[in-house]
Amino acid sequence: MVESQHGLQQPRHTHLGNVTAIKFTRAVALSHSLIFSRHPAIDLQARCRDHVPRVTNIQGILFLPRRTGAGIVIAAAAVAIVASTAAAQSIPRTLTMDSASAAALARRPHRERPDTIRAFPIHKLGDGVYAVLGDTGRGSEGRSNAGFVVTQGGVVVIDALASPAQGKALLRTIRTVTKLPIKWLILTHHHPDHHFGAIVFKRAGATIIAHPDRRTLASEDGDDAMVSAWTGVLGLREMQGFAFADTPNVPITHDTTLVLGGRTFEIQVPGTAHTPGDLVIWIPDARVVFAGDLLIEDGVAMVVDGSSGGLLRGLDRIEALHPAQAMPGHGRIPSDPIALIRETRCQTLTLRALMRRDVQEGVSMSRALASLPPADRDRPVSRNSRVRRNAVRVYAEMEQELVHSSGVADAAKDSVAMLSCREE
Repeated sequence: MVESQHGLQQPRHTHLGNVTAIKFTRAVALSHSLIFSRHPAIDLQARCRDHVPRVTNIQGILFLPRRTGAGIVIAAAAVAIVASTAAAQSIPRTLTMDSASAAALARRPHRERPDTIRAFPIHKLGDGVYAVLGDTGRGSEGRSNAGFVVTQGGVVVIDALASPAQGKALLRTIRTVTKLPIKWLILTHHHPDHHFGAIVFKRAGATIIAHPDRRTLASEDGDDAMVSAWTGVLGLREMQGFAFADTPNVPITHDTTLVLGGRTFEIQVPGTAHTPGDLVIWIPDARVVFAGDLLIEDGVAMVVDGSSGGLLRGLDRIEALHPAQAMPGHGRIPSDPIALIRETRCQTLTLRALMRRDVQEGVSMSRALASLPPADRDRPVSRNSRVRRNAVRVYAEMEQELVHSSGVADAAKDSVAMLSCREE
């Protein structure tokens, strides 16, 4: 199927070498043909003009005007093939695939296609409480985790994954356990990898429960720019049918207890920790906590959109719950939830101590960062990249701490907390 401004269409395909021509019709009087170049060395540029009988281009897709005959489609495809061959011959090799680009492609991990997956793996965390497992061993780089809770009145979904395609696969996963209606969706925060699949559940009738503060660095240039950038990461196929659905029907701005389907959910608002819109979901009868990205399997939670102090306070609150199971935002479920909470705390405290010392000694940010392992090129959320990006944020926090009277007290509190890290 092709989704266009005219809705979903069933296209007819014509394949000619490196080019695919697709033609679909909404009505007798409306017909459009699209040609996609598959050649790595050419970027066709064209657009559709409904009332001008010419072929124009835009970003690799040829849009032919309506009432275009099949012969013109085939001819345009042939022109595209010739153009792609000529471009491949005329563009220097260093421009078509330099060593850096080749290395980046080699480092790019294989991504599964959600539309080919019947269901994601699940793990039962407690009575009626399920984890939907993302990738393990990849920190924040892998597919995120999600979860769901089966209640007498329907299903509560926790996070919606990164795209409509992933959202649909998550829904299929839930259907392997229960056929009860999807009644509620709780979002732990507003990063795309956790909520871009929310539209699937909204269309299924779910009430959206989330913090109303949607601000993230990813959205600082506007929602359209964020969607465009994310589509570049995942591809058009995964993002088909996307629409924003993270604006809550039930906004949560302070600690709230909800009874959903006869089951109690305690929702904590930790403040600005990972992001300004963080929520932590505690299910007391099962002693399970969904921590969002305040917890990551390798202990390096990002604070680029939040604050390291807020993260520490959030971790203290999670530990105080003494959870039997803790679901991190990414990666494997820890066998010992308290150990992961403490590891995350110690990682954060260590970085704060380093940046505080450098700020106090007048060390520039660039020199402070030079003391850390280098970031991984083309991997913005690898472990090393996360540490360095966190360091930029923490350095700025320590500068602010230096000029405020609370800085001495914060430093003393960190020093006391670090004692437990040394003991471990």
